[in-house]
Amino acid sequence: MTAQDTERPVRTYAGFVDERRTYAFGLTPFSFAVIAAIVLVTLALMFITGSALGSLGFGAVLALLWVPLVVKGPQGKTGYEMLLLRRQWRRQRRTGRHIYRAGQLSNQAGGRSRLPGIGAETELWWALDTNGHRFGMMRMPSTHQYTVLLRCRIGGAAGNDQHIVDGLVGSWANFLAMLGQVPNIAAAAVTIETLPDTGERARANVDAITHPDSPDTARQILAERIAASATGFRVHGRVAITFDAATPAQRKDPMAAAEMIGAQLPVLYSQLAHTDVTALPMSDSEYAAVVRRAFDPAAEPDIERALTLGEYVCDWADAGPITAEEDVDKVTYRHDSGISRVWTMTSPPSGFPTERVLAGLLSPNSQVPRKRVTEIFRPYSPADAAKTVEGDFKSAVAAVNTARGIGSATADIALESTNTARVAEARGHGLVSMSMVITATAESAEELTALDPEMRGLISGARITARPAYMYQAAAFLGGLGIGVLLPDHSTIPKSLRG
Repeated sequence: MTAQDTERPVRTYAGFVDERRTYAFGLTPFSFAVIAAIVLVTLALMFITGSALGSLGFGAVLALLWVPLVVKGPQGKTGYEMLLLRRQWRRQRRTGRHIYRAGQLSNQAGGRSRLPGIGAETELWWALDTNGHRFGMMRMPSTHQYTVLLRCRIGGAAGNDQHIVDGLVGSWANFLAMLGQVPNIAAAAVTIETLPDTGERARANVDAITHPDSPDTARQILAERIAASATGFRVHGRVAITFDAATPAQRKDPMAAAEMIGAQLPVLYSQLAHTDVTALPMSDSEYAAVVRRAFDPAAEPDIERALTLGEYVCDWADAGPITAEEDVDKVTYRHDSGISRVWTMTSPPSGFPTERVLAGLLSPNSQVPRKRVTEIFRPYSPADAAKTVEGDFKSAVAAVNTARGIGSATADIALESTNTARVAEARGHGLVSMSMVITATAESAEELTALDPEMRGLISGARITARPAYMYQAAAFLGGLGIGVLLPDHSTIPKSLRG
């Protein structure tokens, strides 16, 4: 470390703003309009009927119906949102749609094992980018979106001086800002997955370079080294870029979209290189293998060896689970040889954290052998970014004008944050909407229960607030794979009823 680094102040990051439009008393525009309408209706009835008591009673009933719209439950959702979720869950239970069965003995077309739920309609195509790299491209017909997975080798901050780390963080911010300047990029999902090292990758590499007549002693030494390496963990990093179909031709013909995407991918590789991330596209076979490995952890050794040797793993139509079932009581999702619990972030890192705030959550942990953290960034265009920060600032001003006591202090902090974001956007900084999905996978329900406290500790250590995806574990698991399934685009609950 240089003398300059020792004198440099510690750089912290903040400015996370909850994009929740509020009017007076912290109410959303919809809830404010509803209560205003209730008041007007009550006053109108008083003038028309002349009965103040009856009109006030009717208004009180309407007000009681309005309360669940503004009161949030323990899951951070409004009363009506929880009511609709529970109603949908009961319908799924009644029709058996919370249970998925596939394979040769199922009623699935062709005996295949496609992705369950909203992933069932997806298709996988392949093409070549302008550098000649083959890339897999997942198509989501209902949203007219295409997603490409980039396999990433991340340099990391170890051994770098602080000014270099600060530069890498700035380069990542520039990358996110660049995404907002490309009209057809809908989202970027960054996934860091930690898995037990099976040793199959090293074993396959050794087998490929070992001569048949090599000495037995040399083979034994290599076998011992491989066995020792199989007791550790591996970290997989990938970035999923989701593109919107820009023209009617791209919506109908995936090859038209592939031509457009293939021309854009090399620019993304070079931009990521500035952040010390070496990125190359995953082929269609690797794309399917990523999904298959997540649903069936027991198949990891075979999949790892096949990927190392460049062999075929499975078709996209067979990448899903043979069996899957969501348990709302235990808040778990069982899939083939694994059982998972998924958390979704409700609040970003609090305070003024450094760039290492997520290090503990992302790093391998012996208590949680299999976990996956996916951050989804949805960029705003420059025009939308300006409107959004102005809206956030006006909402914060309204909160300051109506808040009192402790609420006033919180409102003052929110006002400062929104004003900072407003100034930064005016200076050319990008604006993104960020969400996070955290998945822990175990081999049994008992093991999952045992690792739950450790996961909660890791989440708390990252200074974020996250809750289990209650009554939508299956959908959250699919969204947390980081393969281009954007859950808000498939929401069945009206936005006006959400918290």
